[in-house]
Amino acid sequence: MLNIPILKQDFLINRKTLLFFYCLQTASLLIAAVIRNMRLIQISDMFWDTLPVVVIPMLMSMVLSMEMVVKRDADGTMTFLLSTGISPAQIIMTKAVFVGLSVFVLLVFSTFLGSLLHVYDLTGEWNRNTYIVLNLGALCLQLCLAGWCFFISCAGRRPSLPFYYGLGAGLPLFFYAVYLLQDFLPQLSALRYITVFSLFQQSMYKAPGISAFLASLVLAAAGLVFFGLGRYLFCSRSARN
Repeated sequence: MLNIPILKQDFLINRKTLLFFYCLQTASLLIAAVIRNMRLIQISDMFWDTLPVVVIPMLMSMVLSMEMVVKRDADGTMTFLLSTGISPAQIIMTKAVFVGLSVFVLLVFSTFLGSLLHVYDLTGEWNRNTYIVLNLGALCLQLCLAGWCFFISCAGRRPSLPFYYGLGAGLPLFFYAVYLLQDFLPQLSALRYITVFSLFQQSMYKAPGISAFLASLVLAAAGLVFFGLGRYLFCSRSARN
């Protein structure tokens, strides 16, 4: 169901975007390594288990989902692809695979680099195995977020940049802000359970058990459902046009 020429074209079009996020990911982990050597425990977590695990891959999913569908709708590229006789299902499946594969490779890269730099062992609460498990959980979280962004990119009318910015990018960022605020405002702690980030709590992976496995499973399943819904909506919309 994949179209290899389209996949190659998407890579070429987005190579600068991919390089930018790889540079961000590398910089975050290198900073974490410096912090580790300086023993700055208070700010260490941000640069190895927050920015490279949650924030940077999430932002990349948002940008790529917008580039794959919303902008291609707006500039007429999607209309051209549909006029070539390639099935809508094949086109949108290829673009979904590109988004998911890009996030997967980014996290594999950062897991390898982080393990090589030992960014996780400043406090003594983590080791290489739990760090790898943490990143596996992060992969499930990012699959869910990427699926949501992709679903919204396929759901709006063409061109649908305001719709995408509001729901595709805005809602996950809002949820993440709520999740972060509960650390500073305990009275908001109940609100964290309305966000998807409540299913990805780094503390669960220090000694991973059934709760970490089930939370990751739910996130991965939700991501696949969102990708599937996006595919369905895109094909339905294309059939009506």
